[in-house]
Amino acid sequence: MEEIYGIHSSGKYHDTRRIYNQMYQIYSDYQRLPIVPEKIITEDSNSGFDFFKAVGEERKISCESADGKSNIFHSLERIGKESVCVIADGAAIGPEMDRLYKYAVQKKNIHLYFPESFEWLILQSGLIQGKDIQAILEHPEDYIDSREYFSWERFFTSLLIDRTKDSYLRYSKAKLNETYLHGKNKEVILNSIKGVKF
Repeated sequence: MEEIYGIHSSGKYHDTRRIYNQMYQIYSDYQRLPIVPEKIITEDSNSGFDFFKAVGEERKISCESADGKSNIFHSLERIGKESVCVIADGAAIGPEMDRLYKYAVQKKNIHLYFPESFEWLILQSGLIQGKDIQAILEHPEDYIDSREYFSWERFFTSLLIDRTKDSYLRYSKAKLNETYLHGKNKEVILNSIKGVKF
C-alpha cells in the first residue's frame, strides 16, 4: 500500500515522463498510532488470526477475522465506538485501500496496521535466527523471483516454513504452532509491532 502513487501533471493529458510529472505517495500521511485497541479485525483467517485471537483472549481484546481483504470494510461497518485496529497484509491491501483509508480518516476510532504479512512480522521480530534474514527483509526485491512466487507473502511464508522446518518453531500457514504463543516468543513478536499496544 505504500507503493500506490498519484501523478501531479501539468497539461490536459497525463504523461509519465519524469521531467514533466511528480509522483507522490497517496497513503503515506495516515498515522494515528500508537493505539491500545479494544477490538482487532484481521484479514487473515489462518495462523495470523490464531495468533491475534489468542492474544486478544488473554488481554480482553475482541478479535475477529474478516475472512479476506475484500470483507474488511463490511466488518468495519458493524463496529461501534470502540477503538479498532485492522491488521492486514500491506502487500495485498492495495485494491481495498482507497475505501478503507477514507473510512478510517472519517472515523477516528479505526486504526490501520499493514505489515507485509504475518510471516514477515514473525521474521522481522528477530525470533527466527539467520544472518541473511535481515538483508532479505531490507531488500526483498533482490531475493524474490516472481516466476516462482506469485506474491511477496508467498515468498515470506516459504522462507519462514523453510527456516523453521527442523525446529520447535515449525511454521504452518493453516494452523498456528502453539509455540508462537508461549510467553517469550509471543512477546518478541508483539514488541516488534510498532504503534500498537496489546
